[in-house]
Amino acid sequence: MDSRRDARTGASGHAETTHGETATELTCAIVIGCGLSGLAVATELCRQGVDSIVVQGPAPAAATIREAAAEPEVLPERAELLRVLHAYVASHRLDIREDSAAQEMTLAVSAGLLPSPVAGSGKWAVRTGRELLLADYVVLTSCSRSDLRRLARAVGVGSGPEAAATLRSAGVYLVGVGENLLPSLRGLVRQAKAAGEAIADAGLPAPQCLLRT
Repeated sequence: MDSRRDARTGASGHAETTHGETATELTCAIVIGCGLSGLAVATELCRQGVDSIVVQGPAPAAATIREAAAEPEVLPERAELLRVLHAYVASHRLDIREDSAAQEMTLAVSAGLLPSPVAGSGKWAVRTGRELLLADYVVLTSCSRSDLRRLARAVGVGSGPEAAATLRSAGVYLVGVGENLLPSLRGLVRQAKAAGEAIADAGLPAPQCLLRT
């Protein structure tokens, strides 16, 4: 087997290596969910100077779809916000990967992925069909309650009110998920802004495109 590794910089400057057909990339934050919430988070991270990769998440539950459909008065406002976000994404060339879906999320240490194949840190590992993404922060904007409970157990907490705070301390932020009811559009924007500011305030240095030897 050819063990050669190729190092390069991805489209948005992410540190990247390839192992056969799988690309391993290191970025500051991974956003799961390419919908309105995910775009709002990616936009806020960009404004704060934080590099991120956005991938698709699980499809929303039927109850969530029904709740959204029951509020026709918010549709024009939602459409306008989406237009603004898409324009920002295009003008700033944000890394939105609508053809990549998160299949697995785990602590990189427990998965045996550290030391990372690229220089820098990377506490969390998100695996898609073609990529292994490493980051110190993950923002979940698309996640079923059962997946959220499993994630909470993985970091040693239950699914009660303390779970969100403990997940944040582990570098995982929730935007638009984990609530009994969907937050309002303004609530989503506030959550995205809070997550972006919190990650930026941590002062995580930009990843370097260097290989460990």
